[in-house]
Amino acid sequence: MVNLLIAILLSRYLGPAGKGTQSIIITTISFILIFSNLVGGATLVYLTPRFPVPLLLVPSYLWTLLMSLAAYFVLLSFRLVEAGFMVHVCLLSVINSLQSIHSNILIGKQRIRESNNLVLFQSLILVLSLLAAFVIFKRVSVDSSILSLYISLGGCMLISALFIGRSILSIRLFPLQRFVPVLLQMFRLGFQNQVAHITQMLSFRLSFYVLEEYKGLASVGIYSNGISIAESIWLVAKSMALVQYSWISNSNNREASALMTIRLVKVGILLSMLMMLPLLLLPVGGYTFIFGAGFGGVKPVIWSLLPGVLIYNFSILFGHYFSGTGRYYINTTISTAGLLLSVLLYFTLIPLYSVSGAGFATSVSYIFTSGLFLGYFARDYKLWYKEILPRRSDFSLLISELRMKHLFHS
Repeated sequence: MVNLLIAILLSRYLGPAGKGTQSIIITTISFILIFSNLVGGATLVYLTPRFPVPLLLVPSYLWTLLMSLAAYFVLLSFRLVEAGFMVHVCLLSVINSLQSIHSNILIGKQRIRESNNLVLFQSLILVLSLLAAFVIFKRVSVDSSILSLYISLGGCMLISALFIGRSILSIRLFPLQRFVPVLLQMFRLGFQNQVAHITQMLSFRLSFYVLEEYKGLASVGIYSNGISIAESIWLVAKSMALVQYSWISNSNNREASALMTIRLVKVGILLSMLMMLPLLLLPVGGYTFIFGAGFGGVKPVIWSLLPGVLIYNFSILFGHYFSGTGRYYINTTISTAGLLLSVLLYFTLIPLYSVSGAGFATSVSYIFTSGLFLGYFARDYKLWYKEILPRRSDFSLLISELRMKHLFHS
């Protein structure tokens, strides 16, 4: 709901073109963060129980700075964002990456509550900053949204640093040989994991740049709102996936991990279907009332996306299952196949059907990758089809299992 409020504020005050510019900025930051996470990303969840945290922090920090510096020269060459925003994009990437490093350390230590609170704090601070800029100080511009990002991301980065303060204070000039096994693991697993995220992110958001090229920034603004609303139904699956990934990373019981994953998928699908109903029933006028004039095209985008978004619950939870068991190469293989299909569809459908074409292309890609994940998972857990049908007891069994395993403890 907080993210929806952010989208509403940006849309109503900046309009479709301004919202499009802001979406391109956020998407570019996300791409830089993915490359930064080659070393300091989700693999920290897997490595935190296995190595001293200070040995993980040093290379993660250095890699973040290196990637953001490299990104600046890439942006200068390709002009993916306006020149005036390039420095801000790179600085915000560093701040965001540092917070991500700290959050992954927390998840690796099974301090899930604090990690989740960081996400909530960041969104709340961003809303308050935008309200102050737009409503109180009457500074309605993309620059104001960037300042709000500095406040929200910077504040949460400092809070995250306090959460792992002891580990940060334990950083020393360790002998180089102590870093060798850590670096080998970080690069090996990080490359396997992040190539999957890079191709996945390209599959998800390459459409923004193709839309800007063929249809302009206003179409990006409309599409970004549609995809943000449609993907909001992943809230349940993503919340469960954090808990799932943390537990599986600390477990050696493959069968129990697979069974848990199946149960989580069933719950995620059922709850996502319930969340979809209001999105389907809301008329076009409801979307223009919420986002403002010029956003009537949001509903067709949502309709085109929802089938794929619903099925993609499989990909979220199966993907975290394979990551938690250290098999990142499976995620990489599947997301690369999804990217190839997405590129073909984006450049075919977007010129013809604009934002709806982007939605259909994305939805087909989601369904395709989910089918591949199910195929790989079926090799691991051959009796999956006996567990996949919903049962009345699924919710009570799942809650009981999660509590017994202390998955909700910080």
